[in-house]
Amino acid sequence: MKPWHFVIYVVVALLGFSIVTVYSTDMATVGSGGNGYQFMKHLLWILVSSLLLMTMSLVDYHYLQKLSIPILVISLILLSLVLLPGIGTVTNGARRWIRFNHILGIQPSEFAKLAVIIFISGYIAKNHSRMSEFKCGFIVPIGVTALTSALVMKEPDFGTAAFIAILSLIMLIVGGTRIIFICFTSIAFVPFIHKMLFEVSYRKDRLTAFLDPWKDPSGTGYHIIQSWIALGSGGLTGLGIGGSKQKLFFLPESNSDFIFTILGEEFGFLGVIAVIALFLLLLWQGLRIVHRTRDMFGFFLGLGITVMFGLQAIINIAVVSGIVPTKGIPLPFVSSGGSSLLFSMIGIGILVNVARQSVTGETSSLPVDGAETSEDTMDGLSLARVWHKIMSSVASFSWR
Repeated sequence: MKPWHFVIYVVVALLGFSIVTVYSTDMATVGSGGNGYQFMKHLLWILVSSLLLMTMSLVDYHYLQKLSIPILVISLILLSLVLLPGIGTVTNGARRWIRFNHILGIQPSEFAKLAVIIFISGYIAKNHSRMSEFKCGFIVPIGVTALTSALVMKEPDFGTAAFIAILSLIMLIVGGTRIIFICFTSIAFVPFIHKMLFEVSYRKDRLTAFLDPWKDPSGTGYHIIQSWIALGSGGLTGLGIGGSKQKLFFLPESNSDFIFTILGEEFGFLGVIAVIALFLLLLWQGLRIVHRTRDMFGFFLGLGITVMFGLQAIINIAVVSGIVPTKGIPLPFVSSGGSSLLFSMIGIGILVNVARQSVTGETSSLPVDGAETSEDTMDGLSLARVWHKIMSSVASFSWR
């Protein structure tokens, strides 16, 4: 089985869980006047995003290197437009959506995740020999990351802004940026992070609820308590499809950010383990693809996309389990949501294209920087060489 076949099968399995669980949660609204609209909308987004996945899997990913700056600029423009009254739509107190009608809309922060990955991958590929320098290897990429995160923060969306920053730092560290630069910058940002967490009332309430949700069970601790009840009710094999009780308006966002909870209630511990195993398989295959990539841009592009999915899954599962404070990070391919699903499927399409070119030996005819073979380009990056050695042991693993 080729690596990209395995990736597609895993994504299809996750979409299967998504369709069943979104249908179950949406049918709970029928008795109160609902019409299954959310489920039909979810199916429409799956269809559109699947077409884009197939398209991106056939488009040479090296074009993205040439377009990395325009893609980033478009992302920054969208992040700016969403802040303008009359363009951005306010939902739950945050202005995060640009809606064209009741069905079609875009969440610029989801596009920004992919745009930053593409930009940093292209930047490292072009400047790989200078990534240990303070100005070229740190100031420029960190400046772009800070600008993107700042615009996301203005929505406000602290969780996504922090996610973009962490994802960028991981890519830069592997790309050769000196860790001491990142350490000192992180220390300098401690007062700012403290202010964002403890001087903004609703974020402070979330931290308080995380430490002791039973202190305010009907207020700030409500989400996590209802999530625990659902997960505990599932037992080993679950209550069965459609058997969830918490979806009956007890658990908010049951079809999006907290869909893993409903999945655990209806499919039980075995279902939860199956979903976690699927994400681990996706992460494993993504790392195998990264290891086999023949050029630096493809290496970091695949790495960024794989880490993005892994981090999102870890954070979402940790949130609904009460391991970390509540934050609205969707579960990739499972949560209902157009923009998240759309750009996740585009990311998979790019990953599939990287895998196909790496395995078949296809080479790009595009005159882009950093398109040499991995043996040549990785020589200047000690951390990347270490990463390749680690990936060699991961990629050589076989179920046999």
